[in-house]
Amino acid sequence: MTTSVLQTFVRESLIELDGDDTRLVKLQGAATALSQDCVSGPITTAFSLLYAALQPEDVPTDDSFDDVADVIEEHWSTYKSVFKDGRATTLYRAVALQAIFEAIDSAPGLGTAIALLLRNLRSELATGKYEPAIKIVADAAEVAFASERQSSSTAAAKVDASLTAAVKTVRIDRVNLKKRIEAAAGPHDRQGQPLESPNQHWPNAGNPWSYEFSDRMTAIIGDYVDSAIAESTKFAAKNHAAVEASLSAIGKIDPALKRSAGLLWWRQALYSESAGQPYRALPRADAVVHAVIDLAAQIPPAYEPALDSFLMEAILVLNLGNEPMGSGAVLEVLPLASKKLDEALQYAAPAGMMISALLERETSDLIAEPLLPPHRWAVWLIRELMALRAVEGLQAASEESEEQE
Repeated sequence: MTTSVLQTFVRESLIELDGDDTRLVKLQGAATALSQDCVSGPITTAFSLLYAALQPEDVPTDDSFDDVADVIEEHWSTYKSVFKDGRATTLYRAVALQAIFEAIDSAPGLGTAIALLLRNLRSELATGKYEPAIKIVADAAEVAFASERQSSSTAAAKVDASLTAAVKTVRIDRVNLKKRIEAAAGPHDRQGQPLESPNQHWPNAGNPWSYEFSDRMTAIIGDYVDSAIAESTKFAAKNHAAVEASLSAIGKIDPALKRSAGLLWWRQALYSESAGQPYRALPRADAVVHAVIDLAAQIPPAYEPALDSFLMEAILVLNLGNEPMGSGAVLEVLPLASKKLDEALQYAAPAGMMISALLERETSDLIAEPLLPPHRWAVWLIRELMALRAVEGLQAASEESEEQE
């Protein structure tokens, strides 16, 4: 794994290592250890590191970097003697961003989450001199996002459900048929040769011949009709299996196509399943939150960028106005919206996110407090919600691993 983030901090003279490459190796080791915690630990680990690294320098980080400091000390016990007078905070940012960068490489789902969060935050936070390093992380996250998006949009494998070719004419064994009919008609053929198991009577025998002939011809005709039906049944069975496979293939058709139909219905109906009523009947902030919950239920975390526009257009149609809303106004949603948002999450949202603020009814921990119109708040919230969805699998795997230990 390249040390590009750490090297960027060194190159930009943000951290000074006095030309001692061993110090860089120690910091790299600390970042790698921290990256493993990002992947195998709670989702709060990576998100908290990201939020701490993005905080402006004039904002107190309190204990945000405690874990980073502990890990660095394990690899470089005397680092505090080198980084004094607040310069350690810059070191913490460097190691935190390097850890996230490495974690993205081993967990694309985390990369998807980081990409979504940075799309929100980079437009609101002044990253200043840290922007080159943050861009490296953002670019890696976007690559992971693109990979996850490609995986989620791959069409179902093609199913071979070709029908059997048209049945060719099946010719009856006329020689054998003739022998059987001759045997039914009389004791011997026209050459006077005896036949195999023949009718012992000639037609002039009257009723005895007639009875014997009808019995024999019934068996002959029945055998050939049964044979024809059996042959056609074979082809029918093959075609039925092919049709069944075709219907199964339709059921497994590209999920994106099925999702598009559901999204079209949602966009046209503008009815909230989570609220149980039309969006137009909801208060301003509630309409936004419920729209996010409902749309998120239909899309994967690595969704198409066009869906941001799709959501904005749906909110604009509701005529909620373009007057900007602060985070406090968004928090004024009714209890039902908060309840449904909580139900949409498998794990608790980390502090610093707007979703966490919505559930806690508290904005003090927000990393950014944008002033946005309703349609842009919708995009902000769905990015946060899908970022949490993207790492649910990592969190579940972490908990399962802990239970097995």
